[in-house]
Amino acid sequence: MSCRAREHGPAKATTVPFNLTGLPALSMRFGTSSDGMPIGVQLAANWHSESTILHVASLLETLSPVRDQHPAL
Repeated sequence: MSCRAREHGPAKATTVPFNLTGLPALSMRFGTSSDGMPIGVQLAANWHSESTILHVASLLETLSPVRDQHPAL
């Protein structure tokens, strides 16, 4: 891990490789732990596969147990 990634913590460390390589990636909430903490999933794909990764995310969203939970505004 680069010094720069360590500076910004684990959240940045998981995105830096995709930013550097130009690969499409996304993260989304997929569930909640027994302690009430959010559980996420990160997806990455080949170059020029944005439509694939968005399609897979859409499918996962339909299966997610938190799909109908929205923050109070």
